[in-house]
Amino acid sequence: MRVLVTGVHGKVGRAARRALAERGHEVIGVDLARPDYDGPAYVQADVTDAGDMFAVISGVEAVVHTAGIPEPTRNPAHEVFATNVTGTFNVVEACVRFGVRRLVNLSSDSVTGYTWSAGQVRPASYPIDEDHPNAPVDPYALSKLFGEQLCEAACRRSALTAVSIRATWVLTPETYGSNLGAFLADPGLTTPVFWSYLDVDDLAELVVLAVESETPGHEAVVAAAADNIGGRDIRVALAEHFPEVDVRHVARRDAGGYALDKAHRLLGWRPTRSWRDHLADSLGETGSAAGD
Repeated sequence: MRVLVTGVHGKVGRAARRALAERGHEVIGVDLARPDYDGPAYVQADVTDAGDMFAVISGVEAVVHTAGIPEPTRNPAHEVFATNVTGTFNVVEACVRFGVRRLVNLSSDSVTGYTWSAGQVRPASYPIDEDHPNAPVDPYALSKLFGEQLCEAACRRSALTAVSIRATWVLTPETYGSNLGAFLADPGLTTPVFWSYLDVDDLAELVVLAVESETPGHEAVVAAAADNIGGRDIRVALAEHFPEVDVRHVARRDAGGYALDKAHRLLGWRPTRSWRDHLADSLGETGSAAGD
């Protein structure tokens, strides 16, 4: 297919472009930076400009929307919210106008409210899945939830179908050490979502599956690694740090915080990568999520 990827210079956009191209799709990248006229197909365009999106989305069969501000702390709140909501609105409207078949929207696990709430919102049960209540309190989480609602509304009034991927903390080979090192050194450190994370290449594979699938309407799926940061015994860790949480199901001893059944059932996706592939020496461990 002819697929347009917004935010193609970001970590998720780069990985998605590479994975789509490896599957044989014709990929057009879109971002704010000036073009490299000797590089792969690319158009300099701004998702917050409706005219730009109507210009670049015309003539494509699928859109992968990764562009936006990826968290709420390094930009003014109004910029985070306006950029993400306006960008998604413009992408969705252009998809509807030009009869795009498939939209894959990069949402966030923060729609549940936990990630950026500084502990004000805590999970009610373990593991977290797509039916978990949403209680966003920050501009980023709100913008992502509104983005999902824009996709859902568009699918109700047009032939567009869409998947919103609620990705958790996305890591690249270059960022595993700087982001996870402290959690390996100190077992007492917690995260709002039960030590969850996601390898960027696992996420890129999910993007490809979502582009190529034919699920009707709009679906939201959570995406995370199969294991947790540091390989904690999740039952022990939950009892120590989240004693109030209702533990409903534990998929494996070192399970992460999310139920991944829906992404597997609808799209055939299973994450295979682990922090162990990069930081096993930190704990003297070996192996990947797939082999545990």
